Amino acid sequence: MALIAVLLATTLLLALLAFLVHVGTAGLRRATEEQWNLQAQAGADAGVGWFRALLAQRQGDIQATLGDLAAANSLYSLGVDSATHVEARVAIHLDAPAATNDHLDASLQQNPFVDETPLQVSVTSSVVVDGTVVASRSTTALVRVFEQAAPYSEVVGVIDNAGPVGIDSPGDPAGQAGSALATELRIHVFTTGPSGQPVSADSFADQNWWDGNSIPSGALP
Repeated sequence: MALIAVLLATTLLLALLAFLVHVGTAGLRRATEEQWNLQAQAGADAGVGWFRALLAQRQGDIQATLGDLAAANSLYSLGVDSATHVEARVAIHLDAPAATNDHLDASLQQNPFVDETPLQVSVTSSVVVDGTVVASRSTTALVRVFEQAAPYSEVVGVIDNAGPVGIDSPGDPAGQAGSALATELRIHVFTTGPSGQPVSADSFADQNWWDGNSIPSGALP
């Protein structure tokens, strides 16, 4: 009886040990996968930042920035450790003429000292460990570009395509007039008048454009 009791106790201890090892391994795997997902998301954000940095270097010149992207094969790479790096592939969607009501943006600043232009930056970021892709994340950022004025760009909104609903069009990037419930978002231009007082030199215009998304309009057109 004593031998049987010892065997049963040993079996129970081994089963408990196996369960604890399984729980610990599953927890470690889950934590590692969550870390990879966060690294992929950070890589997607870094891809948008990289494009904006190139744009700033070119002082808002979109065509020159597109040339810089092409020279880099549209790829931005970030090293994490000796075995891990993040690759962010960047694609730019320019404001193509719209055949249907897709983006309809109001109050874009057309003064040549600013020349505001909307575009979208799509980034697919992948975490690579020892040559194997272990996580990916895609985002789409809507950007206002000021082709003649620092800081040359501004992020209006970002859609995480890993969310429950993937939307290629984050919304209206154009300027918004101030009101009791809204902050003024329009870009203003002034010149100096004869008396030294600022004189408005605004040249606002609305624009209807298409960003290449498959759905022409929706909740976030």
